[in-house]
Amino acid sequence: MKKYIICAFLTFVFLFNIEQSFAQEGKEIQTLFENSSSISKEDLGFFLAPSFGITKMDGGNAALFNLRGGLSIKEKLGFGAYFNTSVNQIIPQSETNPNVYMDYWSVGAFGEYTWQPSKLVHLTFPLFVGYGEVQMDNEVGDAGLGEANFFQVEPSALIQLNLTRHLKLNFGLGYRMVSEMNYRNFNQSDISGLTGNIGFRINLF
Repeated sequence: MKKYIICAFLTFVFLFNIEQSFAQEGKEIQTLFENSSSISKEDLGFFLAPSFGITKMDGGNAALFNLRGGLSIKEKLGFGAYFNTSVNQIIPQSETNPNVYMDYWSVGAFGEYTWQPSKLVHLTFPLFVGYGEVQMDNEVGDAGLGEANFFQVEPSALIQLNLTRHLKLNFGLGYRMVSEMNYRNFNQSDISGLTGNIGFRINLF
């Protein structure tokens, strides 16, 4: 578990120090559907970011819903909390019981660095650090097979498009790294992996 904590810390320190000053590259923010508008260097706001992801867990297809929200500083740094959950019935390839499926969820904190947010198209790098669980379930919700818990780190890289001053579209990839765990016929290496994401960022104020 220590190596995941160290990885998360070093990644965020690197992103934080890419640009020590939060100065915008331009005085106006470029958007697709609005005229350019001025942006304050003292911006402090709150945002919500729903997204959908597709990944594999032990060979089974998993559709994920992620919701994160938090504070943004000068449109460059973000901090907050997230919740991520599967929205389909995941069928692990190693599972021998045909009457069950797998559920997954995780919850935790995130930090985010956005590069050149005033540009129409730019890059943003969320880093998720949290606690997760997988559990086998059935149609009546009582498979009686227990669950497995783990620590999780997921760095991501997204391309982001300013639709309006308050609405952004983003898409990209993340890589889920799971601490040591064993459940049924699979372990952490079987549920770690790439996730493709698409979502929105809504600046509330």
